[in-house]
Amino acid sequence: MILTGAVLVALLTGCSGGEGGGDGGDAATPTVTETVTAAPSDDPSTPASTPTPTDSPATTPTPTCGPADGAAAAADGIAALPEPAGIAGARWDAANADTSGYDACAALSWSVVAPVGATAGSPYAILLFHQGRYLGTATAEQYAFEPIVERRSDDAIVVTYRYPRAGEPNAAPSGRTTATFTWDADTDRVDMTGDTPPTQ
Repeated sequence: MILTGAVLVALLTGCSGGEGGGDGGDAATPTVTETVTAAPSDDPSTPASTPTPTDSPATTPTPTCGPADGAAAAADGIAALPEPAGIAGARWDAANADTSGYDACAALSWSVVAPVGATAGSPYAILLFHQGRYLGTATAEQYAFEPIVERRSDDAIVVTYRYPRAGEPNAAPSGRTTATFTWDADTDRVDMTGDTPPTQ
């Protein structure tokens, strides 16, 4: 037992002497090794971040979109329209409908159609769509003169109507009025604010 204790003391003395002596370089190697081996402890954080990109696409909502072709989307709506107001026997010109405002994925988009052989004072119909689904016309009444329709946001459009003031010819109407149409996701309908042309 006494010898064993002496051996331990000698070993401990040798270790402490090694750190201060020429063996100190060897003793530093394990220290560096321990530092290097500590670096892989950062590696587990790398796999932990890997699931994040994998999970993110699953949480991204995919929009619901309708037909990509605006003319095809508008065709059924145009076929269901009443005949152009004030023009007996007239029909809508589906082949030349303006579908530039149609967006298959937008909350609200539009298409404008005029009668075949339209003139300046012909009535126009504005068809509305929600994610490519036909909703109906912006207004029940058809108004003369081609409207100017502009997008305000993904779910809102602004229509500028033209109309002739008293005594003005149809060729140069100076009257202007605007109406905003907004898709309401809570009620699943389109709300209108603003004004349409005065009835004559």
